[in-house]
Amino acid sequence: MDDSAFRQLKESQYYHPILTEVMFDHDMMLEMVVHSMTIVKKGYDTVWDSNMINFNSRYFTDGIAFVEKLVREKGIKLRLIVEVTKENIDFINSIRSHEIRCLSDINGNFGIFDNRAYMVYIFHTKSDRPDQTLWSNSKALVDKQQSIFNKLWEMAIPLAIRRKEIEYEDKTNTQRTITEYDNILSEIESLVLTCKKELIFFSSNRILCSTLNMSKFMNYFPLLIKKHVMIKILTDNVDEYLIKEITEFNKSNPANAIQFGYTDKLGDLDEMTIISDNKYLLHIQSGHDNKLIATFSNEGHNVLVQQIMFEKHWNEVMSLEVIKNN
Repeated sequence: MDDSAFRQLKESQYYHPILTEVMFDHDMMLEMVVHSMTIVKKGYDTVWDSNMINFNSRYFTDGIAFVEKLVREKGIKLRLIVEVTKENIDFINSIRSHEIRCLSDINGNFGIFDNRAYMVYIFHTKSDRPDQTLWSNSKALVDKQQSIFNKLWEMAIPLAIRRKEIEYEDKTNTQRTITEYDNILSEIESLVLTCKKELIFFSSNRILCSTLNMSKFMNYFPLLIKKHVMIKILTDNVDEYLIKEITEFNKSNPANAIQFGYTDKLGDLDEMTIISDNKYLLHIQSGHDNKLIATFSNEGHNVLVQQIMFEKHWNEVMSLEVIKNN
């Protein structure tokens, strides 16, 4: 892109001329980014890979501060998809202006403003700055890029969930007690939201329904189903309202239905166990004055014991169902 074309684009607020070109001038690229932020009307949608994270954390912190100022003044909406790791989470946490969601294994980056134009930043091997930038305001190409972003956005998880995942990953072989009711509900929601493969509830009907009434964590189940997470619930009694909710949910998701069972052979069960991905365990029971006390653990032995106990009762219930149906 030459200076004349760049000047025409700025004067027309990037509507004209219609171009799809490569920029080699690093300063021109930065000027275009900053200038486009001053005229944006709706917002910016951006995907960063590791190269862009490194570049922004080293060379564009002033630009990020400028963007945050514009957000406060103009009320524009900024959405960012990024791969968050232990190594970069502090920098990502410092970005206050964006709504951030996270994906793994991002390879490539781009930015779109107002569904008007987009840029793709090209890094060569061992380069810490973009060597080239592909820029386009072609409506057909911008619409395709926006469609890609929207699909990625639906797949991505909120930053708050990724923070919790990193916390779980970082603290191996730990066990802690949780006594405050709100903190117990928060831990349940975290386990539900961070689950990737299998989520198990092994519970007294009383505690399960009590926590459901307060936290509504079943509202997150559609998100888990989208991620193909298997959900199993085993209780000690029948709750007609709960069965109705699960049945209605399964009607809309027949391909990956919630599996539910109950048995009266658990004795005086007054506790709930939640197991996420065979890695994380939350055991909740009634203490004095019927107050709930929870223990979180990611110690392999503790998780395995509870997993075996669940599988024993679950297999018995499923076997009886087979016999009944025959």
